[in-house]
Amino acid sequence: MKIEGAVVTPRRIALTVPYRIAGRTFDSAGIVFVALHDEKGFTGHGAASPVEPLTGDDFETATRALREAIIPAIEGTDVTDLPAAVARGVAASPKTRSALAALDMALHDLHARRRGVSLVEMLGGARRRLVTSVTVGIDAPEAMAQAARRHVARGFKAIKVKIGEDAAMDQVRLRTIRKAVGPGIRIRVDANQGYTAADAVGVARGLASLSIELFEQPVAAGDTDGLRSVGLATLAPVVADESVKVAADLTPLIAAGAARGANIKLMKCGGILEARRIDRELAVARWTSLVGCMDESRVSIAAAAHFAAASATAEWIDLDGHLDLAADPFSGGFEMIDGEIVLGDAPGLGVRFDGFA
Repeated sequence: MKIEGAVVTPRRIALTVPYRIAGRTFDSAGIVFVALHDEKGFTGHGAASPVEPLTGDDFETATRALREAIIPAIEGTDVTDLPAAVARGVAASPKTRSALAALDMALHDLHARRRGVSLVEMLGGARRRLVTSVTVGIDAPEAMAQAARRHVARGFKAIKVKIGEDAAMDQVRLRTIRKAVGPGIRIRVDANQGYTAADAVGVARGLASLSIELFEQPVAAGDTDGLRSVGLATLAPVVADESVKVAADLTPLIAAGAARGANIKLMKCGGILEARRIDRELAVARWTSLVGCMDESRVSIAAAAHFAAASATAEWIDLDGHLDLAADPFSGGFEMIDGEIVLGDAPGLGVRFDGFA
């Protein structure tokens, strides 16, 4: 299997509605699309959605890394050995993880398409339906409650609520949302490192009656003791996100008993191969995973969904980033039915490239 051509296409895509998380507001997404062409006419697709503090690259550096280092390392070469091909990309640009994720998923897509099987089947997975949460950004309590109600009306069964800027107001926000959506909707909270350990413990205790499904990254990534203290204060599982980028980051957290799960994102770990390493480490520790995303194209959301469906530890799914984009050059890959991602049997990722606007 030889790569005979590759196309790297960077695009900045507006979001349908800007949203706020602790410390940052998003109104657009810089996405770098990759297409790999082999000698038999098959094409594998991937995309990078860099957010520099998490992924190690930004829009410009991801584009440059793909064009000048990663693609030249594999173009014209035999990529039959998929891990070896990905390793050549890693050696060429080891710190640009979203760019590496684009290469990794394009190679996975290409391999599965050539075999005529879906990626989840190639990965050995049997699941085809994944209940995903959908995100509500930080806003006034009633505005957040209205957004949550709209999502529930569309069939979503799980809501991920961004918090982390004001501990007292966040409790008001979450109580307002719980009242708005009722007891049957799952609520997950994500502080994006916004709290001190003391504030996070206070929030965790204050929300004990609201049946919160999980508490994601309440404190700074380096505060292992703080992460553990929050876990001791709540029955809801504490899930590390910014604390875990690659598999090696799990070691100190597991040793300290600092959480009960980790958020696996293809963009921050560098792709499916590294995500599967994280998955194996979590399984050994008997931790679970949340499979998450950035603001991403449907092509990379599909890749994450196929990975999640074959994961040994994926208990929670948060793959809604494509819903934020005002335009997307890809369709297909999966259906979204009543808050569930439903994978089909089309070869590879199952996506269709419709062209750039």
